[in-house]
Amino acid sequence: MRTLLFLLIMGVFVSCSDEFLNPEPTDAVLEEEVFESYKVAEAAMVGAYDQLSAPTFEGHYVPMMSDIMGEDVLINSVNNWGWFVEVYQMNVMPNYSYVASPWSMGYKVIYDANRIVAEAQNIPGASQEEMNKLEGQAKVLRAFSMLKLVEMYAPAYMANPDAPGIMNVNKPVNAYSEDFGRAPIREVYGQIVSDLVSAIDMLDDMSFKGIFDKRAAQAVLARTYLDMQDWEKSRDMAKAAYEGMELMTIDEMLEGFYASNRETIFTVAYTAEDNNTYLSIPSFYWPVSGYSSMRADSKFVDSFSNNDYRKYQFLKQDDIDEDNYLILKFKHNQQVGNAERISIRASEMYLIEAECEAELGNTSAAQDALYIVQSRANPGVTKSTATGQALIDEVLMERRKELFGEGFRWNDIKRRNLPFKREGDHWVNFDFGSDDADYYRLTFPIPQSEIDRNSKFSQEDQNMGY
Repeated sequence: MRTLLFLLIMGVFVSCSDEFLNPEPTDAVLEEEVFESYKVAEAAMVGAYDQLSAPTFEGHYVPMMSDIMGEDVLINSVNNWGWFVEVYQMNVMPNYSYVASPWSMGYKVIYDANRIVAEAQNIPGASQEEMNKLEGQAKVLRAFSMLKLVEMYAPAYMANPDAPGIMNVNKPVNAYSEDFGRAPIREVYGQIVSDLVSAIDMLDDMSFKGIFDKRAAQAVLARTYLDMQDWEKSRDMAKAAYEGMELMTIDEMLEGFYASNRETIFTVAYTAEDNNTYLSIPSFYWPVSGYSSMRADSKFVDSFSNNDYRKYQFLKQDDIDEDNYLILKFKHNQQVGNAERISIRASEMYLIEAECEAELGNTSAAQDALYIVQSRANPGVTKSTATGQALIDEVLMERRKELFGEGFRWNDIKRRNLPFKREGDHWVNFDFGSDDADYYRLTFPIPQSEIDRNSKFSQEDQNMGY
């Protein structure tokens, strides 16, 4: 791991190419230059956000794959240039870039965040508010990235919280640091919770949604508790995250997801100036300009009532694709690939609240929260009268409809140990439950590069099935 680690920890904090030839640890550079003033340290934070938006992490790979490994999104079988085929087939291998790249980039964000957490309170001339702002954001960055990684590369928390998780890298490292092994899933989630609880006390709400503020920290914590099935805490954090916010209007919803709106809690800036324009969400989803290879399953589209305005996010147009539904939800902003990745929004928080209340047996509260999302999309809809498991199932179906393409379906199946059934328009079908051997496919393998480089890993540490 040390050779790879040395390269990873240099990216944000070192800009001069000559520094890459210096065999000395980077600690001296970090302490003397990056944290010599608040302005420079803030620039390092911007660099960490830029790593988060990388196409191999939250900017493209992670949200895309999180829906490809579900039932509702399919890849066009022609003119796709081979992108994500193995992911769609749920047949990835430890040496594939789809496996190795999110892992390495996720830990790159974590390494950068660790250094900021460690140094933020020692910046000369910075006010306490400024130091807290940096440390709080860095803790959310670390928690957000760690949550993505543990959801992808470890079994679900509810399946076995004591099973091997991911590396809990929670302190600064350099080329000579001791390697980290796989920590238990429970420990990883404990680290995530600790970071977010601490960050909430350090941060305020901000009008700019391109950084992690207090509301965003509460939202990520709501997701974390949802994975852990701590229903009360998840509900409370979700309600705190959306408090005072309005959902986007129908017109705003149909305008397309490419820029922040009134219900955005956190957005990942992903612009044509910073990234490969074709490795972006709209490049793959929008019907023209880019790869334009993602389609919606017709059975899923048919699940929307004709009065549900979200049905207009899908289009059948034979001169582009005579077989499958086109997806209009994610569009370019004037030029190819120039679009934000809206990562967290208030509608998700209402649906978390609804799921938690249903699990807690608070039927009326669950129906109310669910109705807020449903009635925005379909103003004439009748509030649900479902109870018990039927109500939970309705909430989960509403998550599929509302959060389609936003990167949730893979984990929604996995975190609840749900059966996975893919049929209909798909050219690769599956039908297995949590007790079947194929269920291992819902967990990515540990990258072979990590096993080869890390002295704390061996082939025995590989996930089941690989």
